Amino acid sequence: MTILQLPRLGCFLLLKQQVASTKMKKISSATILTLRCMASASEAIAMNKPLPFSELPQVPTVPIFGSIPYLATHPKNDVKANHKIFLDLVPKFGPIFKITIPHTFGELVICTNPDDIENVLRSNMSAPKRNGFESVKKIRDENINNYFEGKGGLLAEGVKTDEWWRIRSRVQTPMMRPDNISPYLPSMDEVALNFMDRIPKLRNEKEEMPDDFQFELYKWSLESVALVALNRRLGCFENKKESIRMIKATQDMFECIHKTEMGLRMWTIFPFMPSMIKLKKAQQVFIEIADKHILETYEGLKLSRSKHDDELSLMEILLRTPGLSRKDVVTMILDMLFAGIDTTSHTVAFTLYLLARNPEKQIKMQEEIDQVLGDGSKTLTNAQLKKLSYMKLVIKESLRVFPLIFSGTNRILCEDLVLSGYHIPKGTMVGCMTGYTGWNDTYFPQAKEFIPERWERSRPLGPIHPFSYMPFSYGTRMCIGRRIAEQEMYTFLARALHRYTVGYDGEDMDIETRLVSTPSVPLRFTFTERR
Repeated sequence: MTILQLPRLGCFLLLKQQVASTKMKKISSATILTLRCMASASEAIAMNKPLPFSELPQVPTVPIFGSIPYLATHPKNDVKANHKIFLDLVPKFGPIFKITIPHTFGELVICTNPDDIENVLRSNMSAPKRNGFESVKKIRDENINNYFEGKGGLLAEGVKTDEWWRIRSRVQTPMMRPDNISPYLPSMDEVALNFMDRIPKLRNEKEEMPDDFQFELYKWSLESVALVALNRRLGCFENKKESIRMIKATQDMFECIHKTEMGLRMWTIFPFMPSMIKLKKAQQVFIEIADKHILETYEGLKLSRSKHDDELSLMEILLRTPGLSRKDVVTMILDMLFAGIDTTSHTVAFTLYLLARNPEKQIKMQEEIDQVLGDGSKTLTNAQLKKLSYMKLVIKESLRVFPLIFSGTNRILCEDLVLSGYHIPKGTMVGCMTGYTGWNDTYFPQAKEFIPERWERSRPLGPIHPFSYMPFSYGTRMCIGRRIAEQEMYTFLARALHRYTVGYDGEDMDIETRLVSTPSVPLRFTFTERR
């Protein structure tokens, strides 16, 4: 039974016991306030009478500046690791509370209870609203060449759901359908094998990878996603200048978007902020290079002979989709290339680290891979990937231990809701912090440990709430590139662990924030050939 389920008297008895057991002479006012709010919420639930929004626990505020002074001076405030401050705020203010950020989010409600998260996401199924990347939208709207024709694409569009849904409703089936992604498996497998062949050339005499190994993973990721987005190889492993510039532009864009979207958004008042200037420059570089490849692919498709529907590339499928213009498709391809580099490469890095630090799990995964792949001389097939069940558990657990987006997802409520006994009005933004939930022992026993077996159907560590873990979001807002990313990661890890045993000799790893989570330390892996 959680504290929210205790009656008011129970909460104060608990507080009394806490004072007695620890012999404390004084309890902080914040602790008392939190317990009182929890008791009130529990009583409201029992009486089926929700508490008003004004009584929701909140981070301290001041006039004009809201919660900004409190957050800015908080000892755990770290722009490079946003998750650290929430590791203090949630225990202090409870599983649901609000933060006031004037001129940007307004009153932002944070919730970490899976029941609340489910309520939020299910209530917004028909027309899910969330904040888009407004800085990206602004830059695309102001593009001097009118490249985007006033349409931000799935990446940038947020609250204005009409334009977002116009595109999403047309690309969802083509991009989420496994039959459209599986034909790229042989080519992805070739890229993975090429990468494995490069490892002996990258490592030193101690079998250690170079300090910039993460950048090597970026090359693999871009080379793989380009197969789907552009139906071609980009030559990343040959260090072709354009592909390297695309990767660096992507890094700059992720860094800048994190600053423009997660900060105070001063660029809305002062448009010449350094982060906006750098973001605009990085996107222009990315567009110039990517558009050249897109145009070449497009021209090649026009010259090719007509094909049967089951032989079409993803770009051809999108171009033939009613309601999508050529510019819509171009923007979609751009976003696929941009979003597909950091996400998969970071997940692979985190997974390799966890396997290296948990050798018994690595051995178990290798045994499964050996049984399915045999000597590994043949091209990977979808039938083989389907049999790699333990590997899929490993990736699921890795995404829990190292969530790519710690803050989870957000929604702007389309209707009034009651969350944890509080009335939350329509129009409020709610942050569903599933990253924190995934680290909570209440929902994931032994949460600090890497235990892929917890995801087995028998659930040996207990049931898992389906809304306590959502690395790809939920519903129609689910990550549109999920199928592509999963196939890339399965292929890479199958080939890597079949050929090598991975070790790690570096510092303990944490996450840093650059829009998505990135490893906090250099990837000091060792790759040793298996006999």
